[in-house]
Amino acid sequence: MAATINDSVSFPIPCDGFPNLVFDLAGPSDVKELSDFIMEEFFHRFPLKNVLDVEKEVRPWIGQYIGHLCTKKFSILLRDITKENRIVAAAINDLDYKDRKEEDISLISFADPIERPGWQKICGLLAELELDLDTDPVLSIDLMTVSQAYSKRGLSSLCAKHTVQLAKSKGIRVIKVEAVSEFISLGFAKLGFELVKEIDYNELEIDGEKPFVTTSIHQKARVFIFNCN
Repeated sequence: MAATINDSVSFPIPCDGFPNLVFDLAGPSDVKELSDFIMEEFFHRFPLKNVLDVEKEVRPWIGQYIGHLCTKKFSILLRDITKENRIVAAAINDLDYKDRKEEDISLISFADPIERPGWQKICGLLAELELDLDTDPVLSIDLMTVSQAYSKRGLSSLCAKHTVQLAKSKGIRVIKVEAVSEFISLGFAKLGFELVKEIDYNELEIDGEKPFVTTSIHQKARVFIFNCN
């Protein structure tokens, strides 16, 4: 179990350098808006979106997944208080235990070779990226994205930094992130996250196929960890 420490983090938190932006913990009242934001700004820009029908295979369950994670109080969102408090960035974070119960749903809970064959392939990739870490639990940065209208301001790095601070305040020792794009990989490397595993999309076989063959800039999926000690 995570140890308890006294270095507490209190939200909301003003965003350094941007007086119109405020960080907050995602809660139950944010689920609908946050789900729509993640669909639009993450999945519809997802580097691997060509292997699945995003609206058919992700939209039906994304609210259930985000709603569940919001109850854990580790997910962070960033709002613009001058634009009707709309969400402009988010880090969907999951507290992941080795002995995970079935009702503690995660991204891979929605794999289905018949109903969601494309998502099944994505989950196959996630399975290949899985790590056997000694630490339990681990905080997983499952999804992180910034609105295109607010890009190139370093907001994803700030989301990651506040996630690290939150994890430390709760006694979490290790954070992991599975990065599927070159941009996300570069961002976490710059923040001091350690690269521990990578997979070449053009070489990965799942069920006898290579579903992620690509000529794009996004050539590898990577796993990074951050030790909070």
